[in-house]
Amino acid sequence: MMDCDSHRLTLLSDVSMQSNLFKDSLESGLKLKVNIVTDEDLQTSDDVDSLLGDFLLFDYHYLDDEKLNAYSQLKSTSDKPVKEIVINCPKDVASTQLFRWRNLVGVFYVDDDLSLLLKGMEKIMNDEMWLSRKLAQEYIEFFRGANTVTTSQAYANLTKREKEIMRLLGHGASNLQIADELYVSENTVKTHLHNIFKKIHAKNRLQALLWANENIALEERT
Repeated sequence: MMDCDSHRLTLLSDVSMQSNLFKDSLESGLKLKVNIVTDEDLQTSDDVDSLLGDFLLFDYHYLDDEKLNAYSQLKSTSDKPVKEIVINCPKDVASTQLFRWRNLVGVFYVDDDLSLLLKGMEKIMNDEMWLSRKLAQEYIEFFRGANTVTTSQAYANLTKREKEIMRLLGHGASNLQIADELYVSENTVKTHLHNIFKKIHAKNRLQALLWANENIALEERT
């Protein structure tokens, strides 16, 4: 069960009848408050951190190149770890178009209905990711680049079980899938992940995935 009171969700959008209806649907389905913030709000605010919230949800078509560049520049001035979620994404979009977001934790497509979006949002707010395995792997490989990675001491210091979980995490497995694979409870997996994140100074699953690809040799991740 997610602790809704601890989450702040921002919808980056123009203020319109459609965006207000969508806001109402999110608030009703997720039982939390959603703030609509426009691109102009971000550029004129003296407190960008408070506007961004914990999760930033935006329409794929809303952030054109100009708005995306402005958003990226503003975000670079803040240390706030905002998790980014894309909605209304075209099914045939090239993966590289999604790699513009460094903290991407969820992608919802144009033909996804509201019930699926709410289900995915609940997963995201429980520290899961809503990305296909294929997209998650492509995302990781993109940021890893062609660099040759050797296993770091930080990875060597993880326990055997933590290494197993990191390997499965790197394959895009969910908490439930990891639990099934290792014959443990989902709560046990969450506890291990919490300990792993502390050890590698990661704030979320995506940061942990990127860390894995910078600290674990390829042969140890297969």
